[in-house]
Formats: sequence, C-alpha cells, structure tokens
Amino acid sequence: MMFLDFLSMVGNYEERKVALYQDGDLVVDTCEVYDGAYPYETVVMHPAYNDGKWVIVEAYDGQEEALAGHGRWVATMTGELPDKLVDCNNSAICQLAMAVCKEDWESEFAKEEDGG
Repeated sequence: MMFLDFLSMVGNYEERKVALYQDGDLVVDTCEVYDGAYPYETVVMHPAYNDGKWVIVEAYDGQEEALAGHGRWVATMTGELPDKLVDCNNSAICQLAMAVCKEDWESEFAKEEDGG
C-alpha cells in the first residue's frame, strides 16, 4: 500500500506544491504527500546536510500550516545554517522502520564541515 501511495505522487508535483524556494544549492520544498503520517511536509536539500539529499524537516496537518512552516524554513536556511537537521520521519517507510525497530528512531544530519 505505501509503495502505491508513493507512486501516486509521480507526475503531479505542480498540483501538490504549496511553495518552493530555490537559491543556488539550497532547495526548500513544501507540498502535499500521500505516503506520510501527515499530509503536508517541508523538505530541505543543501550540500551541508545528508550528502546534499532531501531531509524531511517538518510535517503538517493542513495547507495553511504548511505554508507558514515553509516560510520559517526558508528564513532558517537563508540565515545562519543550523548545526544539524532532524528528519521528522513523516514518510511511510520511516513509519514502518519505527514500527519494526520498536525503538526511538530518529535521523539526524549534522552540518558537514568544509573538507568533511
């Protein structure tokens, strides 16, 4: 079921998009998702975190909350970068991993220092 939920998001990003910020290597993307515990999420991509791959930083119940959260993350990521980003584990695959592992599952991505 969760794989099919993920597939249902392919090809309709513009319909699901709440807000998108791009500046150089930084992307802050907030959109509706079908494979999460919450229907909206903000993801951040920046080369200083998670080898430049997406980190789901916040999830929301509604579109207005998502839009406000998007603004907070743009402000955060365009200011002094945080030391780490914590993945909020909204995706269904993370929910499955938490259920299987039955332990506190938390993904943290510390800022990679230059030359790291």
